[in-house]
Amino acid sequence: MFLNYQPIQSPEEDPFNKRIRIVTLLVGFFFLILLLKLFFLQVIKGDYYRKVALKRSLKVITLKAPRGNIYDRRGVLLAGNIPSYTLLLDRKLVRGPEGDKILKKLAQIMGEDFPSLKQNYIIACKKYPAEKVPLKTDLDRNLVARIEAREYFLPGVEIQVEPKRYYPLGEKAFHLIGYVSRLNAMDLKKLASKGYEADDFIGRAGIEAQYEDILRGKKGRELVEVDAKGRIKKIVAVEEPTIGESLVLTVDSTFLEVAYDLLKGKSGAIVVFNPRDGRLLAMTSAPGVDPNKFIEGFSSKEWQKITKNIHHPLLNKAVLSYHPGSTFKILTAMAGLEEKVITPQETVFCPGYYRLGRRIFRCWRSWGHGKVDLLKAIEVSCDVYFYKLGEELGIENIARYARAAGFGKRTGLGFPGEKSGLVPDKAWKLKVFKVPWQKGETLNVAIGQGALRVTPLQLGKFLTSVVDGGVIYRPWYVSQILDPYGEVLKEFSPVIEGKLPAKKRTLKLLKEGMVLAVNGKEATGKASKLKDVTVGGKTGTAQVIGMKKRVKSEDLSYLKRDHAWFMAFAPAKNPEIVIVVFVEHGGHGGSAAAPIAGKFLKFYFEGKWPTT
Repeated sequence: MFLNYQPIQSPEEDPFNKRIRIVTLLVGFFFLILLLKLFFLQVIKGDYYRKVALKRSLKVITLKAPRGNIYDRRGVLLAGNIPSYTLLLDRKLVRGPEGDKILKKLAQIMGEDFPSLKQNYIIACKKYPAEKVPLKTDLDRNLVARIEAREYFLPGVEIQVEPKRYYPLGEKAFHLIGYVSRLNAMDLKKLASKGYEADDFIGRAGIEAQYEDILRGKKGRELVEVDAKGRIKKIVAVEEPTIGESLVLTVDSTFLEVAYDLLKGKSGAIVVFNPRDGRLLAMTSAPGVDPNKFIEGFSSKEWQKITKNIHHPLLNKAVLSYHPGSTFKILTAMAGLEEKVITPQETVFCPGYYRLGRRIFRCWRSWGHGKVDLLKAIEVSCDVYFYKLGEELGIENIARYARAAGFGKRTGLGFPGEKSGLVPDKAWKLKVFKVPWQKGETLNVAIGQGALRVTPLQLGKFLTSVVDGGVIYRPWYVSQILDPYGEVLKEFSPVIEGKLPAKKRTLKLLKEGMVLAVNGKEATGKASKLKDVTVGGKTGTAQVIGMKKRVKSEDLSYLKRDHAWFMAFAPAKNPEIVIVVFVEHGGHGGSAAAPIAGKFLKFYFEGKWPTT
């Protein structure tokens, strides 16, 4: 029996297994590619991507350094720092449609309308070139808490605590201390190489500007870890900022306040010196501006009011130059005595005018002073006496003595914006106007008019040297520089620049004449007289415009009125204080400036706060 024979066949492969094998191969292939990619990224390119990752997750934040403090001579704070919360917006994150969403949320939290907030943000972006734009300063703690509680929903919004400059005396010390404000784009171009950044503050005027490098301090750094939206997650490292060095001034804050109060409602300046060493005790100009407002910012209406004010509150009148009027007669008298053009006993008859060729030069007293000698001429401020003296001296002699006394150049105080004034002579006129000098111009200069211009600071420096035996001190107002711990780094002392070209006898006569100008029977400066202290001084009334006929100053419009001056010293025998008062368009020196000096001197010697 034969069995059926069939060839043995291999069983057909299961389709399912086939698919598994293909998938396995594919997965293995992709895993191989992934492994190769990981090897490439982590081994071959590992260092590069590690640096990139760190760069993306770590960020350096600048920590602002508080500025150094400024103190008066008794340790009273004139400029310091207080903590302030500032709202910053990152311009890279707060932009476009997403930025509008953030601003709308922020406006709702702050209780402001969105269009106004956005407009303020646009203005701030144009004004400040920084990456993080300061939108609002001095936030109250409640608002800070509300914003920080919603921090997650406000990417690009940051609250920064920074030291804010604070000026306790406000406008009363504005022109002396100055102010700070944020850098603008132009500032940044000039100062970026010195370490300044776009949102830094810088001294703009006064001591803040002059001592910027000392006061500014050294910034700190903070290394932080941030998420993809720039929010701080962890502080990695901190380098604390260092406060700037501080200044101790020779100035007395009380004197500043009294001087400013005495100028209330007026435009002018007061400078006060210690004549024994040239130190500045006070320098104020009115009206002023509250320096704290430069940090907070002005509204357009506030700024317009300041810039359109005819009294020019932004200008420091203590360092600007004006015609000195009759205060300059002391210099003319000094030159006359030294050049032996006059003797103290020699008299001149004053009929109320002086004739020079066809021209008539009037005396301030139309009916004249009669016969006057040197001391009487200073007492009554006789123009005719000094017209004659000026003619005999000549402009070259007057100019030479004026320059030797410090006029026509800056005082050496180094104050920002200080003018050098002008001492005219023949060469000056020929150079500027291309015409020769006229004799009549010499007469005008001899009584402090014409092209002659001096600053209140210069006049104070001159009087200081006259009453201190002719020694010319360089004015100074910083006595010490302190380190951040209050230790003295540097101490300043008086600097003698030279001596007046005058003998002691000449200076003695000038002082006697000025004592008569306050205490004599016909004294022009009697409004500064004190009961128990002998004051010496000299009034000055400086014409602003030429007048063909006599017109009372008070009958003219404000800008055409005369400037009023008064300079004084006391006590007469051993002076310890010199004061110069300048009232812009104030009228007569005897009635507008002398009473102010008298009230200040009364306060200085008696300690009673004056009534204005």
